[in-house]
Amino acid sequence: MRRLVMESAVLLALVVGGALLLSSLEIWLPLSSGAMATLAMFAAATAVAAGFAAELVSRLSEQPSLRRIAAAMMLYGMVVIPTTASGLATATVDTIVVATIRHTATLLTIGLLLLAVAPFDRPRPWPVRPLRTPATGLRGLLIAVVCSFAAGVAAAAFPETAYSMIRSPVLLYGTALLWLNVGLATLVTGVLQRRRVLVWLGFGQLSVVMGHAPRFWNGDPLLYSPLMVPGVRALGTTLILLAVLQIAYRTYQRFQLDRERLAEAEAEAVEARQRLSTQAHELRNALAGVDGAAQLLTMDDPEGRIDRAALSAALSAELNRMRAMLSPRSEQARRESTRLRPLLEQMVLIRRGNGTRIDLTVESDPVVAVPQDVIAQVVTNILANCERHAPGAHVWVEAHLLGDTVRVRVQDDGPGIPPGQEREVMRRGVKGSGSVGEGIGLAVCRELVVEHGGRLRLAPSRPDRPGCVVLIDLPVKSRSAQEPEPGRRGHRGASARGSGRSSEPSTTSTTSIGSGNVEP
Repeated sequence: MRRLVMESAVLLALVVGGALLLSSLEIWLPLSSGAMATLAMFAAATAVAAGFAAELVSRLSEQPSLRRIAAAMMLYGMVVIPTTASGLATATVDTIVVATIRHTATLLTIGLLLLAVAPFDRPRPWPVRPLRTPATGLRGLLIAVVCSFAAGVAAAAFPETAYSMIRSPVLLYGTALLWLNVGLATLVTGVLQRRRVLVWLGFGQLSVVMGHAPRFWNGDPLLYSPLMVPGVRALGTTLILLAVLQIAYRTYQRFQLDRERLAEAEAEAVEARQRLSTQAHELRNALAGVDGAAQLLTMDDPEGRIDRAALSAALSAELNRMRAMLSPRSEQARRESTRLRPLLEQMVLIRRGNGTRIDLTVESDPVVAVPQDVIAQVVTNILANCERHAPGAHVWVEAHLLGDTVRVRVQDDGPGIPPGQEREVMRRGVKGSGSVGEGIGLAVCRELVVEHGGRLRLAPSRPDRPGCVVLIDLPVKSRSAQEPEPGRRGHRGASARGSGRSSEPSTTSTTSIGSGNVEP
């Protein structure tokens, strides 16, 4: 509020000081008609510019009051100021008509400016549909121009009556007082509502009427100041233009903010769509394994080939993981570590339920610094890709230590990926030829692994073993966590082999299949 009061004081000093300066210059300096015409043209140009700017901003920001200001300023700049230059030196019919048009347009301008500070945005609905919206803006300007020229036609028909009216002190003083009151009303409204724009508009309107102050000082309603009137009028229209430009700038800032918010909302929507797409993709892959395991549990097994207890435990773990997919991962869950061997055994057991031939080889029992659900999601995705893109292929899953990391290698003997496209297919949305998927599985897997300090990539296959090769490097939790259990001392590793719908685990030697040919 203090800043607004200080700004109002500065504007008041500017308006009063400008009027006094012009009054002094009028006495001491000789004036040419060209200088007055220049001031009049400048005032008309700034008024029209303010009107067009207000109309544009009102259409962008849906502010009806700006449309009233637009109509008033365009009417003032295109009709009132040009007709003022004609004067009324000789009482001819033409000058009477022009003066009548000027006075009518001035009164309409005052009315439109008064409506600009009215406390309503839209009138009550009228019975006639075209009249239900305010007649302001360009339409208001057209109506005002028609009314002004209609008054001019009436003055041409009755010149004596029109002459007596336009020379009436009541009209001349009343017009100036109305303009003064509108300016004061706008100024007071701006101060009370703390709206800088209305304060500037109010001082602009007061500056316009300041040019007619000598009429009141000298008691001559027909007195015309050749410098003060066009000078303070130009100052007033400039202040009004600056006020409208402030509104335009604020509207631009609001649009910029809205655009930034819209961009953020769109980015959030894209992220949400990607998250939902990823979630649906993961659930489909998990459901495929659950379906196969459920079918195995319902099958008759007179020979006892199916380890129902292990399969039920794996199925329960997979269902729990699917439930976890639907909930946000907590910060504590992100720091969890995982024993790799039992998790891989569960994943292999679940995927074998779909008839996939999978051999598993795990060296020792490493503990990795990656949450269990992340590893399960990545391995499930890769094994599901093997089932989808290489149906009937044999799959090998191997895990062994490489320094401070554990490398999990998944390879099938399917058609594989064309040479040179290993990096390309890792991008989100990129699919191989003939693929019916969405192209997000490998990209999601890589993002998850990288997020937890690991690495995932596709490696070229060996000439003697074609197919797709996926290498997953996971950080080891700690050396102490990798010590073998007492019951397993003397064994360097274990392997579970199986094919078809059999779930029998088997033990093999410690050397991982193909471990001597793992790509660095």
